[in-house]
Amino acid sequence: MSNTLQAKSAQLVAAFEKRLDHDKSELLTSAEFASQGYEDSGFEIVRYIAHRIVGSARLFGCQDLTEPAKRVELLIEEGADIGAIMQAVNALVDIIDRTLADGIPHPDWIKSDLP
Repeated sequence: MSNTLQAKSAQLVAAFEKRLDHDKSELLTSAEFASQGYEDSGFEIVRYIAHRIVGSARLFGCQDLTEPAKRVELLIEEGADIGAIMQAVNALVDIIDRTLADGIPHPDWIKSDLP
């Protein structure tokens, strides 16, 4: 991998890690507000954040985030009870923490054989 491509890849991964950390905080805050009834839109913001995580996780090859985020999204769409949603949100947050602690590798779509 060229130095330029390697630097760009590192920038993309760093931006994704920063966004994921922000999404985690926003997910926790929004879920707590929604569970307490303070959020007029209910869990819609939580669903949106989970959906955003699904897309980003796929792009960066973080398959361990995809399913838990999809589960949060699905539970909200189905109108599941608050306890089930909060349990799924907390499970997703735990996986986000582990993913960030382990570090995110360069995505597969950045090929080492590019000039």
